[in-house]
Amino acid sequence: MSAANRAVVAIGGGHGLAAGLDALRRLDVSPTAIVTTADDGGSTGRLRRDLGVIAPGDLRMALLALAEPGPLAAVTAHRFDRGELAGHALGNLLLVALAEQHGGDFVAALDTLAELLGCQGRVLPATDTPVDLVATAGGEQLRGQARITRSDARIDAVHLEPSDAPACPETLRALTGADAIVLGPGSLYTSVVAGLLVPEIARAVAGASAPVIYVANLRTQRGETAGLDLAAHVRVVAQAIHPRPLDTVLAHDGPIRREEDGDPDPAPVAGPVPDGLARTVQRVDLAAREADGSVGAGHDPDRLAQGLAAALALPVPPIVRV
Repeated sequence: MSAANRAVVAIGGGHGLAAGLDALRRLDVSPTAIVTTADDGGSTGRLRRDLGVIAPGDLRMALLALAEPGPLAAVTAHRFDRGELAGHALGNLLLVALAEQHGGDFVAALDTLAELLGCQGRVLPATDTPVDLVATAGGEQLRGQARITRSDARIDAVHLEPSDAPACPETLRALTGADAIVLGPGSLYTSVVAGLLVPEIARAVAGASAPVIYVANLRTQRGETAGLDLAAHVRVVAQAIHPRPLDTVLAHDGPIRREEDGDPDPAPVAGPVPDGLARTVQRVDLAAREADGSVGAGHDPDRLAQGLAAALALPVPPIVRV
């Protein structure tokens, strides 16, 4: 099967999923994003409260990661900074408007906007039912993704409410037809695991014949994963798709940027992975670089594309900025 015909499904949310999709776009595969819709902060939270819709923000980010660069993508990413629209991203408003025009069908709205943006691939919601993410952290129950991410307490467990939210039929079809499934990168609980909390999605991944690849984070996050090493990250993800093991863990091996987002001293997500949790572990330098060569924030799409290519047994592309 040629790379262009390889159907790769990526599950997650936020900036991490966007980086993963940007990397997949460099591989000339056929990517589909399955996006968690539990976010309740910022523009997304306001639209959820006002209109009772699913969270559009991470869906918008995934579309833009797959979009053809140009004026339409730029204006879709625009965020208003004054008046009643202050804080709203135009792409969020477009998705909600398109969903209303399609009788509340967010999948149709996403497909329409993807066509307008010239996206290489498809973006689907994990569920089209409004859901809330609930975490147990520091002996306290925290409701809502925005509140969870602001907490300084390390997360012990997360679940969705309602816990039986159904997966979108198109999402399940994408998983059934996948040649590979990629989990992450992204916040361990609020992005990666959140995308697997829809029971039908977890069962579909656990039962998939396609290989499952977990892209681990570069470093720990304040509160959410403070003190968790690579083994702990892998154990949490593996538990979400129990009883199947992960086929490949793609882990960072290199320097990390330590000063960002107020983190006093984030630690590398590194170390050994116990037997039984993953069949193989690939360690490569995945960190972004600044123009001066210093270590940047987050995953570098080119380096991540090379790592994913090796995990997917595809030709490894050169590092070429696009």
